[in-house]
Amino acid sequence: MEAHITDEEFEALIVRAIERLPDQFQEVIATVPVIVSDQGRERHAYGLYQGDGIARDNFPDRIVIFKDTLTRDFGHDRQLLADQVERTVRHELGHHLGYDEGGVQGLGL
Repeated sequence: MEAHITDEEFEALIVRAIERLPDQFQEVIATVPVIVSDQGRERHAYGLYQGDGIARDNFPDRIVIFKDTLTRDFGHDRQLLADQVERTVRHELGHHLGYDEGGVQGLGL
């Protein structure tokens, strides 16, 4: 059963996930907008990276974290939700750093 979580509580989970990154990755993600969206069901995803990566600057970068799918699948347990938000933030940051889906999964994300 999905528990209700406010936008502010969800955003706090994202902030916590970013704060738990190593310092050098916090510096990288500080330049990338992290957006919360409720369109995860449409995309069948927990997160999405949009942009062309850290090495290029042709398109604006952003990380989208999908509140709807994360709370649907993990909202029954706040710690499990926090863990999955952190994993999703790291996964999408991996894409920003240039890893494709296989590479990110190879990192355990």
